[in-house]
Amino acid sequence: MPLIAIRALPQQDGVDVDAAMREVTQAVASLIGGDPRGTWATWETIERYVEGGEAATAQPFSTHPPIVTLSAASGRPREDLLRCVAETLARALELEPGNVWVRYDEVRSGELA
Repeated sequence: MPLIAIRALPQQDGVDVDAAMREVTQAVASLIGGDPRGTWATWETIERYVEGGEAATAQPFSTHPPIVTLSAASGRPREDLLRCVAETLARALELEPGNVWVRYDEVRSGELA
């Protein structure tokens, strides 16, 4: 049941957002040994984004990282999942390695229906 919620600036020409989302869900499903249909991703486009004092309206290669929230059931390999999402998404979006910000939200039994 991992849910990967991605918020990012409009991507550069030639970057296939749907393909990037598929790559991330498949990588996460493979890591946890789950059915890919049980790993979900959403995408929201950010219109305005300021990093420090620098504004951007399209995705730069090395700044203004996509902001990702990864929600998964407790007991999952947290650090491995964080690394998997960050590395896969950076590669799929053609970004500098490390230019993806991922936060992990652990969902305990009874906190989700």
